[in-house]
Amino acid sequence: MLKQGIIRPSDSPWSSPIWIVPKKLDASGQRKWRIVIDYRKLNEQTVEDRYPLPNINDILDKLGRSQYFSTIDLASGFHQIEVDPNDVQKTAFTVENGHYEFVRMPFGLKNAPSTFQRVMDNVLRGIVNNCCIVYLDDIIVFSTSLQEHIQKLTAVFDRLRKFNFKIQLDKSEFLKKEVNYLGHVITPEGIKPNPDKIKAILDYSIPTTPKQLKGFLGLIGYYRKFIKNFAKITKPLTIRLKKDHKIDPNETDYKNCFEFCKNLLTNDPILQYPDFDKQFILTTDASNYAIGAVLSQGTIGSDLPVAFASRTLNEHEINYSTIEKELLAIVWATKYFRPYLYGRKFKIVTDHQPLKWLFSLKEPNSKLVRWRLRLEEFDYEIHYKKGKLNSNADALSRPPNLNMATTPNNSEPETDYSDKPIFEYIKKI
Repeated sequence: MLKQGIIRPSDSPWSSPIWIVPKKLDASGQRKWRIVIDYRKLNEQTVEDRYPLPNINDILDKLGRSQYFSTIDLASGFHQIEVDPNDVQKTAFTVENGHYEFVRMPFGLKNAPSTFQRVMDNVLRGIVNNCCIVYLDDIIVFSTSLQEHIQKLTAVFDRLRKFNFKIQLDKSEFLKKEVNYLGHVITPEGIKPNPDKIKAILDYSIPTTPKQLKGFLGLIGYYRKFIKNFAKITKPLTIRLKKDHKIDPNETDYKNCFEFCKNLLTNDPILQYPDFDKQFILTTDASNYAIGAVLSQGTIGSDLPVAFASRTLNEHEINYSTIEKELLAIVWATKYFRPYLYGRKFKIVTDHQPLKWLFSLKEPNSKLVRWRLRLEEFDYEIHYKKGKLNSNADALSRPPNLNMATTPNNSEPETDYSDKPIFEYIKKI
């Protein structure tokens, strides 16, 4: 880093501790290492930068109808940003052979992600959301045709070159029908979990401490939108995190639930992209201690899932009557999926028939009245479907044949151009 101009010798009064962590193997099979500085003390005295990071679900929603994808990884992205000269001395750290400070932005600073996202948004201003989407140092370019994709790649490369950003070719992919992006596999048909993440879940040893259990729940929870009734299924695990419960890895219920949760994503689940030109269907359900919902599109009974959502009931909600729990599920689900539903007419599907006539009652209890009023901002119609709604769970494991993912008649055939000499093209840009 000293030779690359990332750090320089320092006489700063500041000093933060340091440790070394391994990176993943590169394309040649070599192991690289990353210096990590413990900036906790510095971060405690730092005024927080509130610049927002993009919502990952919002990013994924924008990829629908695309047929070609390219992902661009910036080489040591943070290190391509200069540190303000007035703040350089604050980044100082000490190693065996001296005292150094960062001239380029290091990892671990409280405001580093916000700073980097702001820079990238400014660099790609005017082409973000049209040509590409950027999340920190990960850029994805998407298009419906090959010609359009080349044009968009050209625009992105021109902008990166203008601001002297370097990309890492061995971590980038070009003109693919399927790419890994932000922990998901992106395809024209829909979104799937990253197989590497699923393997990490399958390889996870049974947790014996609250910290290990939180780690497992966090790992699988990243994909909770793929899992119907996630909160209900994981309840036997999450309850072990409470003070009055203990973790016993030999307990049968605990082991069975853990093994079941490990295999939730092994059926090759896929979620379709939302099509905002089509009507949404919101299917809700409630159990004794959890509520859940499925956002889908299509025809009721053969609709395909866009996302699943669920949560457990608190100690007061558990005592609600059945009709109160069912209505709570609707109120909560409409709030959770509000970005998809607000301003659009949609259908609510429930297996609790009294909800159909609840809205015509003249004197429901005060709680139901309050919840009913919360729904007034939405334009919906309620449908009753008998029995437990399992069709979405079945549909989740089969790739949908989406009309919205088709290309125009005059577009190129669906060919994977990933093996074409794209790198030769890139060199010419």
